[in-house]
Amino acid sequence: MADHTVTVTDRMLPMSDGVRLFTRIVLPGDGRGKYPTVFHRSPYKPETEITDETYAEYESSPFLQRGYAVVFQHCRGRYGSEGECIPYSEAERQDGLDTMALIREMPHYNGEIYLRGGSYAASVLMLTLDAPQPDVKAICFTVQTESMYHRNFLNGLCRTFSGFKWWLGMLSQQHPKIAGDEEIFVRPYRDMMRRAVGVDVPAFTDTLMNDRYNGFWKNDHRRGIMERLDVPLLLTGGWYDYYCFGMCAMWEKLTQAERAKSCFLMGPWGHAAKVKTEDYPLPNGDIPPDREAAWFDHVRLGTPFPYGEVGKFNYYTVGQDVWRTAESPYEITPRDALYLTADGGLSPLPPDGGELSYRYDPDGVTPRDRHNNLFRCDPPGTFDDVLTFVSGEFAQDARYFGPIRIRGQFSSDCDDTALCFRLYFVEGGEAYNLVDCATTLLHADPGYRRGARCKVDILTQPTAFVVKRGCRLRLDVSSYSSCYTPHANTAKHFALETEPQIAENTVFFGETQILLPRV
Repeated sequence: MADHTVTVTDRMLPMSDGVRLFTRIVLPGDGRGKYPTVFHRSPYKPETEITDETYAEYESSPFLQRGYAVVFQHCRGRYGSEGECIPYSEAERQDGLDTMALIREMPHYNGEIYLRGGSYAASVLMLTLDAPQPDVKAICFTVQTESMYHRNFLNGLCRTFSGFKWWLGMLSQQHPKIAGDEEIFVRPYRDMMRRAVGVDVPAFTDTLMNDRYNGFWKNDHRRGIMERLDVPLLLTGGWYDYYCFGMCAMWEKLTQAERAKSCFLMGPWGHAAKVKTEDYPLPNGDIPPDREAAWFDHVRLGTPFPYGEVGKFNYYTVGQDVWRTAESPYEITPRDALYLTADGGLSPLPPDGGELSYRYDPDGVTPRDRHNNLFRCDPPGTFDDVLTFVSGEFAQDARYFGPIRIRGQFSSDCDDTALCFRLYFVEGGEAYNLVDCATTLLHADPGYRRGARCKVDILTQPTAFVVKRGCRLRLDVSSYSSCYTPHANTAKHFALETEPQIAENTVFFGETQILLPRV
């Protein structure tokens, strides 16, 4: 190999239970100095060979270029690491603690550790923060929440089978898939993992069965971490990410002192924290590739952070291509009311009444509603089980920021059902998704009985957008979205139900409305 400007060493580090984890140590130059260390654990990067491409990757790394060492590790049971992968387990927490203890013994260690990770790679480090870590000087977490209950459930409705396909990928080295989707995704959902890999995996099945915020979810080392954190934190999230709600909640939980030295970047991204659409221009929406290194330099060296105002919630406004700042994504602002009307409109004036119904068959749904990024969406009438409401053209630009409130009256001829809401802006005759939300009737009113009118009052996750003059808003109301597990229209636990019902669901007009946070 040619001469290189970094030193790369691979080791199998022993954890406290004897399991060895593949760990790559990358040092600037000849590696003989003392360096601040960026620590990153992931289940996603399979590379174990050291090649010229390996060196090229690290030589272009903003961390190595700025004088940081990088310690990267495969999570337990993934790729080069031994052991069994059990996501979010105590073993994952202990592996992080054990590895940081070993970093402190490495010759290059200078007394400073910097944590970075996105999605699950953020979770495995978040798990360690309940233990004192005085040498952890700064943190960068991307698209992840410390409350996994709110990742798996929203207002009583399960999100996409609690991430079942992700779990399959994580377990694939120990439990290869043996069945096709047509055999797996049948009721009862409690047995999906057994059908998929031949054995039950309680760690996953428990995430299905605990559909209430109970002791299962509260017994988590991440619980309460944000309230106690005293390390400068850079959060990066996306308006189209299913973790948006949870990340905004994390920011709200920080103390004022912690928030003052931290920063939140919220862009027009999905879970990959990237602009991944050609459907609508987002010219200034790309995520800065060196933001984490710049954040660590800001904390370590006192240099200005160029990508956001410290102490603030920095957010991108969809439809206007502008970045702004706020103290909180939940700032109280006046709300514009748009009422749903029986002729399919969204009106600033409440209608006299009326109702519309639709038929929802949980076994007859087809995939729809692309999400996890901004997309051009299906036109009204594409699906028979969706009611669509469209506003008139806006007379002038209107900017909105914060969560949207949806409230009104609904009913079903079944013991329970789901209500799914999706908001779009319509520009040039095309609809583009903004935000979605859902609830079950029994969540909205635990005393609900079939045929009765149920009062619904829910909030979407925060968002920020502009409806331009001459454009419109559109709201779809249905009982199924690809974001959520199909509801069976019964009061039985969704993972145990074997006999779904077909529902006739009704929207009542007069008070049913969306309330938009006008800025």
